[in-house]
Amino acid sequence: MKHIVLFVFFIGCVSTHGQSIQVSNNDNSYDSKGHIVDVHDGRVIEFNDTFYWYGTTYGTTNGFTSKNHYSVYSSNDLKTWKHEGRLLPNQPTGVYYRPHVIYNKKNDNYVLWYNWYPKLWEGRFGVAVSKSPTGPFDIINDDVKMVNSDIGLGDFGLFVDDDLQAYISYNTIKDHQVSIEMLNDDYTGSTMLNGGVIAKHMEAGSQFKRNGKYYLLTDYTCCFCNEGSGARVYVSGDPLSGYQFTGNINRYPGKFSSVLNDGVKTGTVYQTVQKQDSVFQAIELNFTDESRPTSMEIALFTGNRPANCGDVDNPRVHPEFILPEFEFSFWDYDHWENITVQKSKVEKSAISVRLTYVFPDIQATRIRIKPNLNYPFDAVYMNEIEIANISFRAYLTGPGIPQRPIIPAQQTYVMALESQNGTDYIWMGDLWGSASDGVKGHDYQYWSAPLEFNSDGTIQPLQWTDAWEVELKDE
Repeated sequence: MKHIVLFVFFIGCVSTHGQSIQVSNNDNSYDSKGHIVDVHDGRVIEFNDTFYWYGTTYGTTNGFTSKNHYSVYSSNDLKTWKHEGRLLPNQPTGVYYRPHVIYNKKNDNYVLWYNWYPKLWEGRFGVAVSKSPTGPFDIINDDVKMVNSDIGLGDFGLFVDDDLQAYISYNTIKDHQVSIEMLNDDYTGSTMLNGGVIAKHMEAGSQFKRNGKYYLLTDYTCCFCNEGSGARVYVSGDPLSGYQFTGNINRYPGKFSSVLNDGVKTGTVYQTVQKQDSVFQAIELNFTDESRPTSMEIALFTGNRPANCGDVDNPRVHPEFILPEFEFSFWDYDHWENITVQKSKVEKSAISVRLTYVFPDIQATRIRIKPNLNYPFDAVYMNEIEIANISFRAYLTGPGIPQRPIIPAQQTYVMALESQNGTDYIWMGDLWGSASDGVKGHDYQYWSAPLEFNSDGTIQPLQWTDAWEVELKDE
């Protein structure tokens, strides 16, 4: 498993704005005294040209004790971090998670929201304020009432819109129901205006806005899991409601199949697509870039024909080979849209068949190919798939095939980073169980390369990136 450190190369001694930073996902981050930065399940946010890293400090605990507390680090360059201290020096006894700080321009207050448990799992939200982003913060309410307080309050995220209206996306303890609620003008409580349940069994939501669209990223409950969580993307034109699920950017769609574009088009190197419980599995192709496919060739191995051994009355030298028919669809924003393709060529040679299809004019990032249920056999053997001038990754999907996380991290936050390209969005997650010394406070974190968006506003899947660079926006 690879982890995260931030290497930053810059010219100048005060600020890196206008300079290039390099992020390398291969080690821990350290503070100015050489100690590992121990902040988790929080956020990195910029206030007045300084970055602040807020999170829960776990130290050597298992994460379920009253020793958890909140810390903040500051940096001018995302490399050298200064430990600024604890946010709540005199916190009431309980178990603490998920600190998030936002700035209220109306009253010049920094507002800390946090999730805490006087007793596990009696979840509450607390709110504290300070005139400084580093605190200390004064608690003004340790039991903020929300629309869903009666079923317990869990993970959450905060978002401030362009009009300075703030929102909280949170899940409940019962059923982990995710919804978004509008905060009051001081950002210290709820207006009790809730947009309704967006999804269930979710946690760790992060909300942001891009090009007039509101995004909420969340996924199934992870709870310090080593395998990580996904990142389901919900998009709406309204900050409170109307969210549509557009895909999961941190889960493989199925089992990776390298044989389908390895150049071997004949023989027994093939992907078996099976029928299970009267349902065929499918092949999903994820394009490297948003593309317009024009034609596709599918090479099949014909070894699933029954043999004639002992059937002396059968006049046929070879059993009849029945061509499978395929159903095609492409991912259209939030659903699979069926498309009609034309079979333009059938080539038979030795024990293989090659089928060529012509596509209608579509723009896509994902194509799904599924055998028609009328096919009399329970399996199709696919040697190779070729699409002219398009590179892709192929996955076997369907019944019994898990969708595992791409990055083995539990989502913490999506950070907005102002660069020369505009606003970049960085997906962040905790790699639980990753510390070589077994100390939870030393578990590593992953920061993605800037998220890539398709023309319809959907987000391309994450990929593990060892290192990436970005040039920060000039001051």
